[in-house]
Amino acid sequence: MCMSEENTSAANDNPQTVRRHRKLWRQQRRQRRFTLNLRAAKEQGMALVSVLLIMSLMLMLGVAVTFTSLTDKSITANFKNVTSGFYAAEAGINSLHRAIRSEKFVISSLPDPPVVRQGEPSLNAKDFTDTAQKLLSTKEEFPNNAAYKTNVKIKDIRIPYPASDTNPAHANFKVTYISPLYPRAGQVEPYSVTYEVDSVGEGISGLNGLVTLVEEGVVNFKLIAKAEGGGIRVGNFSEFALFMDKFNPYNPEGPFIYQGLGPGDRFAGRVHTNERFGFWSTAGGLDAPTFRGHVTQSYKEASYYRHGAGEPPPPIDADSDIVGGVLVAPKFLAGFERGVEPFPPPTNAFDQARAVLDGGSALSAGAPTDAELHTNLRAAGDLNTALKESKNPDSTTPSLAHGVYLPTDGETFVGSGIYVMGNADQVQLSADPAGNRQTIKVTQGGKTTTVVIDIDANTTTIDPGTGVTRTLRGVPLDHSLNKSQARSAASLYVYGDINSLRGPGRGSDGQPIPAIDSDFSITVTAGGVATGNSRAPVSGGSITLTGDLTYETPVADAAGNPINQDAQNVLGIFASGGNINIPGDGRAPDNLTVHASIAAFELHDDNGRPVMGPSGTPFGGRIRSDVLNYKSYPNRGSFNLVGGAQSSNYDNLGVYDGQWHGYAYKGKWDARYDRNQSPPFYPGYIVDTGGPTGVPIVKAQTNFPLVTSYKRVYYGTVPSN
Repeated sequence: MCMSEENTSAANDNPQTVRRHRKLWRQQRRQRRFTLNLRAAKEQGMALVSVLLIMSLMLMLGVAVTFTSLTDKSITANFKNVTSGFYAAEAGINSLHRAIRSEKFVISSLPDPPVVRQGEPSLNAKDFTDTAQKLLSTKEEFPNNAAYKTNVKIKDIRIPYPASDTNPAHANFKVTYISPLYPRAGQVEPYSVTYEVDSVGEGISGLNGLVTLVEEGVVNFKLIAKAEGGGIRVGNFSEFALFMDKFNPYNPEGPFIYQGLGPGDRFAGRVHTNERFGFWSTAGGLDAPTFRGHVTQSYKEASYYRHGAGEPPPPIDADSDIVGGVLVAPKFLAGFERGVEPFPPPTNAFDQARAVLDGGSALSAGAPTDAELHTNLRAAGDLNTALKESKNPDSTTPSLAHGVYLPTDGETFVGSGIYVMGNADQVQLSADPAGNRQTIKVTQGGKTTTVVIDIDANTTTIDPGTGVTRTLRGVPLDHSLNKSQARSAASLYVYGDINSLRGPGRGSDGQPIPAIDSDFSITVTAGGVATGNSRAPVSGGSITLTGDLTYETPVADAAGNPINQDAQNVLGIFASGGNINIPGDGRAPDNLTVHASIAAFELHDDNGRPVMGPSGTPFGGRIRSDVLNYKSYPNRGSFNLVGGAQSSNYDNLGVYDGQWHGYAYKGKWDARYDRNQSPPFYPGYIVDTGGPTGVPIVKAQTNFPLVTSYKRVYYGTVPSN
């Protein structure tokens, strides 16, 4: 049906319709308002939830930060306490080591006075164990409330066999006499002690800083015992920066009126002579010698002279003298003491020869017999084959053919060195800058044997000059202080002369290339023997230095101050029966540098008398240059020695006649010698300070603990190493 416009308008004007429309509009408006309110309420709820979530996260973060801070504080406190406990325990270990190195540890169990029976061991196992455990169990508290307590258990002590024991298996661990011909002079007794120590450290008493260090080790030491009277002092000649058994300023060799220590001479370390020193200066009294160490002599009077003053004046008991109106005053920076007791020099090189076989385990056991050499050595060119049995086994004169020999069973390096039969034309030592390897080259008759000691690999490789090498297990070790000591060290013994001893030369910068590896020690010995021929009374025993010999790790700076005092490179040079020659004719370079302790001593017969030369004076025992031809020699600069020099007789390296000819001595002290770090198997001395009667005397040689195991225990738990 169709509706006209008029009808529509009328319908809209109907009141019911209008009311209905208004009602519908109001309902829609309320619905919209409710929807809007509901939407607003929802949005407010979401905001509240978000705020609550953020507050919860902030709270959790704050709790976490607080917990972390408290935890870190607790961990730091615990770590500090445990670290303090560890260092306290370590202090206990170090204190224990100092006690072990002391003489008190060794001899405190002996009665006072001690009881010494000739040829018998002096220590009793039970008494030593009880006393040592009591001595080494200590406690100490520190100002920071830390403390340690050590508890020591002696697990085993090995007592030497008596001197009368004839079992060959006991030869290296029995009482031996210092002088087999004179047992009253004293005896050497080797001992070996196995111990275990617990050092308990507390960081702060009552808190959880308890740390226990458990160490097991071995201490090997020797007693020097004398059954009758007097005192005994045991030492090593490397203690001396300069030592001369004889020093006569008024009777020099050659056309000279005086000899002594003078211009340019600089000494660091201890200086001694068993006679009297002579000191001299230039004509103006300038440049007198300087001594930074303590100077001693056995005579009460010393001699002083100045160049050009005519006849030398007699000696006086003083530190200086006025000669010809000029004061001659050496600089004694550590004092000059006169009238002290003499130190007897070594009379042979038996210990150095024997050390090749056994590493110094048998001190003062005499020269190795021909049978011992044939049993223990093999030729470098044929390590697979044992040497033939000796035809004269008890003889101490070797019957070996000329050549280089090593102590081995063909697979393992079982000794501690190299034995060279006959003169060596050249011995060259060199350090490997790329690793812990020491190279030793020995040339005889145009043939060079090369021995490479690889310390890290624990192998020794030999090339006998054929280009075919052979590698042995093991390296030479020094057993002279500790039977199982880890120091890599060798005795290179030459039964004859060494005509040239040198390092590898100098680099492009003109500086010496190192000869001794940082982790290696060696003593080079030329052993001479008495011939009975008055014209040539000694065969062998001389060493000629023809090149620099320096350490890979230096031990003194340019000013002579000690550095790198833990370095293990040590060199000893020992001429027994001959001389150490420093040629001034150009065979050795100018400003020759040697890092070593060097010694040259005369031979003595069985009665203690020196072997005499054709001129009626003792043969050999000098560190010298050929100054008799000094006028043909220019100034060679300095002989720079970092270490010390010891000899039977004083001799000259240079001559001053208004200008210098040859070498001037410049010494720097190796302070490690003051801590008993001497070259391996270096000659030592035993001083008898008493008369033929009196109470027995027992002295201990320096000893060091060898640690065989070490672990830490924290709160009763042992971490894996």
